[in-house]
Amino acid sequence: MRVRQGNVQDWPFMYALGKDVIPASISPWRKQPMEDTLKYREKILKGFWTWIQQTDSRVFIAETEKGEPMGYLVLYPSSREELTGVLQTWIMDFAVLPKYRRQGVGRTLMESAEQYSREQGIPYLGLAVSSHNLHALQLYEMLGFAEERKLMVKVLD
Repeated sequence: MRVRQGNVQDWPFMYALGKDVIPASISPWRKQPMEDTLKYREKILKGFWTWIQQTDSRVFIAETEKGEPMGYLVLYPSSREELTGVLQTWIMDFAVLPKYRRQGVGRTLMESAEQYSREQGIPYLGLAVSSHNLHALQLYEMLGFAEERKLMVKVLD
């Protein structure tokens, strides 16, 4: 496996995988037809590559030795923590194809983001994860991430 800098040629892979991973990230508190959620996600994804370029974000692509993409990570290097204003890198999007999960691909992508952040002298790496996504939570905790805040929701009648 190797990790390389992504480019616009990777966009079709990222777009398709970005849509496929949505069901694992949706909160069980959000009651909405999956079709509506996917339409919303597609709308967001359509402008995502432009946003990546405009913000000087970094895309990391994990691929097999034969060049088959396995997963991706989008890193926003100019994020500011909302309370302190401290500079941090922020993982905007992260996905691994199902057939490559639990094989170290996610870990390798995360380590690439961490290495980039260190090289840039940025002291923090942040992300958001759905609290019910137990596999992702286990990975992040194993990599040394700590819970900093809780995002809460109340379902109104």
